[in-house]
Amino acid sequence: MKWWLELTVVRKIIAIFIAPCARLIEVIGASIAVRFRPVHASWKHLPKFRRHFISNFVIGIVIAVLLHVMHNSSLVSQTENWAMDSVMLLNQETRRMAMGASQNKPLPFTFIDIDEDTYRTWEEPFHIPRDKLLQLIQFAANGGAKAIIVDVELAKASDDDADLFAYLQQYNEKLPPLFLLRSFYPKSQYTNQKDFQVRPSILDELAAGKNIHWVQPMFKRSAYDQVVRYWHLLAIGCLHDRPVVIPAFQLLLDAYLHASDGLQTITKQLEKLKPQTCADIEQAENSLSGELTYAAKKIALDRVAHQRIGERIIYTLPWKKTTTEEFRYRPAYKITESNKPLSNSAVNNRIVVIGASFSDSRDLYQTPLGEMPGAMIILNAIKSLHLFGQIAPPPAIAKWVLELGLIVLMSWAFARFSIFRGTIVAGMVVIITLLPVSFYFFKYGLWVDFAIPLLGMQFHQFVAEYRESVATH
Repeated sequence: MKWWLELTVVRKIIAIFIAPCARLIEVIGASIAVRFRPVHASWKHLPKFRRHFISNFVIGIVIAVLLHVMHNSSLVSQTENWAMDSVMLLNQETRRMAMGASQNKPLPFTFIDIDEDTYRTWEEPFHIPRDKLLQLIQFAANGGAKAIIVDVELAKASDDDADLFAYLQQYNEKLPPLFLLRSFYPKSQYTNQKDFQVRPSILDELAAGKNIHWVQPMFKRSAYDQVVRYWHLLAIGCLHDRPVVIPAFQLLLDAYLHASDGLQTITKQLEKLKPQTCADIEQAENSLSGELTYAAKKIALDRVAHQRIGERIIYTLPWKKTTTEEFRYRPAYKITESNKPLSNSAVNNRIVVIGASFSDSRDLYQTPLGEMPGAMIILNAIKSLHLFGQIAPPPAIAKWVLELGLIVLMSWAFARFSIFRGTIVAGMVVIITLLPVSFYFFKYGLWVDFAIPLLGMQFHQFVAEYRESVATH
């Protein structure tokens, strides 16, 4: 019942904001009544039911239109985020969240975690030991992983790089595709206050194997609460004074999962987005348009058309150190320090992510499902894009027809019954109609668009009944 308590709190907050609006509407109404006395007289002679119905209907429509006009405001954005986060939590155990609308089985993941116990077992190294990292990659590759993602920074050299380098040089197409991380320098005087300078890697001068792919793990936080909710599907950067286009983990992996030639297809399309020089990067990013296509899937590049909603991650995998059919968890030290032959069941035909959650890694972030390491955000982003794609609002006509129908129904309920009975009817509508519809459209947080006009109508009805009770006494 947590969601109902949260909704009750929201109703009280909305009432606080709507009260001044209701008083303003009354003042405006009184002014109009003076200027339009014949209309006012006709209004007074209408049956009580009709007056209540029409006024409730107008209140609901006005609030719905205001929400539409203010859709890009920070207040509506924050409320929308709260709604989407809440519905994600409510839907965690549903089949739709695990497998999407058209999947027969869940997408299998394994997280090999360099956790606190691993970090202490490895004697708190300054860098992730390259020999240990090599062991983890080999374990996944030799165990038949579907794909391997290494969420470990490889920008700095260490004393034990040689064996890892030799292995990566020989990495070929017989092994699972290996995705390595590219990061960017933050803005500073050294980057001319720009954020598109790519951090060089210790592997840049190697003739790396053909089945190694560079990706970036960039995500965006909401400014007001620092919760990671959005992704960057691709980033254009400058590496060694040459422009490069770097896709996100989830974009490149999704292309691979959808088609055997998906990696080559998407790579060729990304190359066409590359500007001529590093000086043209900002203009190129701001003018992105069109689509990326692979198999039957289309990825829109127009960030204006898909801002906020289109870049939203649907989180479906909470951070739990447990094992299920969909998600398997292995502390890294149980692999690197094992003296016994290891079964490949933990990685065979699964997407394997090697990442860190120990506190000194500084790789823990707040998400709608609570705190989780960066590797878990990558897993959620992969699953989100693969199962749900880019989120686009439902057709406007469907939304407005449903909203108009609810406003008419609730206007009738509040006009026909007392505020108490009307509230019971409203609750039944929410439970029977609104919540199932919202669960189906859980990606959109649409129940906010429906609930706020209904709550506004309910508050207006409360004010009207209060005034009538005062007048009769």
